[in-house]
Amino acid sequence: MITEAVLEQARNDLKHRVAVLNDVQFENVIRLNFSFEEIRAGFGRGAISAQIRPLLREGPGSAAIYRLTVNNQAGANRLRHAFFGYEPRDGHNLARNNDVNDSTTVYVGSSQKIGQRLQQHLHTCARGTYALKMHLWCPDAVNRIAVEIAVVRGNIQAALLQDIEDALWRSSRPMFGKIGPR
Repeated sequence: MITEAVLEQARNDLKHRVAVLNDVQFENVIRLNFSFEEIRAGFGRGAISAQIRPLLREGPGSAAIYRLTVNNQAGANRLRHAFFGYEPRDGHNLARNNDVNDSTTVYVGSSQKIGQRLQQHLHTCARGTYALKMHLWCPDAVNRIAVEIAVVRGNIQAALLQDIEDALWRSSRPMFGKIGPR
């Protein structure tokens, strides 16, 4: 079943992916900051998308990788404790807890609809969607969430975007979410 020819094909496929990955380019990183207070107060429908849209040179449907971080370890600890203490009602699905205690990275992800996805994380969304939904449980603290967005120039295969996201995930060690595709 697994012959030398199959292994050689796998090697060639990986070489091709590396060659394509070497040509991937990103726009300058977009940086936004949101206070815990803003997150607790909530955002209007489409407010985050409206804030991001003018910053996207490649357009609102471009693939992007994003990372959410909190401004210091004390804030990360408060955030983690608030997440532990929140009891989701009405079947809200939240992002997975990774039991990471010494990181300020909250979440790493990618999306074709970055504004909508950040709205799901920082505010809320449909019950069945796995997201942070921080508006529901963000602690009362004087901290900030930094959002970094790297938009891909041009088109990229989903598997390659996932490879880059996974590498960022491993190096950032986020408190919440999971590595790999949905």
